[in-house]
Amino acid sequence: MRSCHRPPQSHRVDAGHKENRSSLPSSSHLVPVRNGLRLAAAAALALGATACSGGDAEVQGGADRLHEAQLLQFQDVTQVSEGGESGTYSELTTVQYSAEIRDGTELDKPECVDATNRWGDLDTVQDAPTSVATYEWEEGAVTSLLVQLPPEEASDALHETPPEDCSEYTATYEDGTSSDYSVGDLDLQEMGEESRAHSIDVETDGELSSMISVLYRNDGVLGTTSVIGDGDPAEYEEMLVGFTEAAIDRQNQTLD
Repeated sequence: MRSCHRPPQSHRVDAGHKENRSSLPSSSHLVPVRNGLRLAAAAALALGATACSGGDAEVQGGADRLHEAQLLQFQDVTQVSEGGESGTYSELTTVQYSAEIRDGTELDKPECVDATNRWGDLDTVQDAPTSVATYEWEEGAVTSLLVQLPPEEASDALHETPPEDCSEYTATYEDGTSSDYSVGDLDLQEMGEESRAHSIDVETDGELSSMISVLYRNDGVLGTTSVIGDGDPAEYEEMLVGFTEAAIDRQNQTLD
């Protein structure tokens, strides 16, 4: 697994203002749910991104515009202001944190480390303006990631599908414990101009946690919405669809 040095600074977006951020986010910033670090590791392995590159003011400006296009609230889901971050995809502290978790984890199928997020390794994505927002929800957690790409490149990224042999695999953590992963396609209505969805179930010490995600393209925005926790699957799917539709509407209203 690859690891990167953390960048000296990335922009964390709080309610109405931005500040420089030099420390890695806690697991609650990455995945603010009750299961803590173990589920954060699950999200890191599923959504992980690697490599490092430089950023500039133009990229940061695009990333800040994306963050302004993030939903502030949807139904009883509210954005966590201190959990937001914007900048070059590969330089986000959330991404660096994910890489650190993955570097301390061994998989019985190493090719599955980025099973559902192979698009994150594309050079065009690595250098792209990106916004991450996390949301509080009584039933679990919601995350939204937006990446600005030319439409054709966003479409190419969306078609980077998981390896066939990654429907099931096992991750062993630094403390010697392990989790069993099950990955599958999720049959949802199409969102944006094109989309695909998947589910990930993680069993650790007899406890089951789940994440469902949709990757979609809205013109030149590649977006991912994820719902994470251990709640009712039907309720999670309803939230995933409703939140994503509202997110696309807001993007259409706020982005030129």
